[in-house]
Amino acid sequence: MKKGLISVGILAGFLLSLLMVSGVFAKDVIEYNPPYGKVTFTHKKHVDLKIDCMKCHHTWKKGETTGKLCKDCHKAKVEGKAISAKDAYHKDCKGCHEEAKKANKPAGPAGCTQCHVKAKK
Repeated sequence: MKKGLISVGILAGFLLSLLMVSGVFAKDVIEYNPPYGKVTFTHKKHVDLKIDCMKCHHTWKKGETTGKLCKDCHKAKVEGKAISAKDAYHKDCKGCHEEAKKANKPAGPAGCTQCHVKAKK
């Protein structure tokens, strides 16, 4: 009985680890609301393209599935060594989309109004 419970526990832990690494528990749609238009980010699309998590989550260690988020270090204005949130998003997100486009790979939007959508009045 005890060996059976241990086996089930190990199996459950293994399955949970696989699900966490695959991004299943990540919030799928993340919205940013800067004054110049809402930006919608779809996490699942990036996971499905098998983009290395550390490309965006550069403070995480390989294999981690939780840790600091962009807003934890990148604020509206430059603080210390961290660049502003706007500069970080443009460097990482827009930069990655432009790199992918140049490499003829699936690429997200890179133009201002493609990412920043203003509410209709």
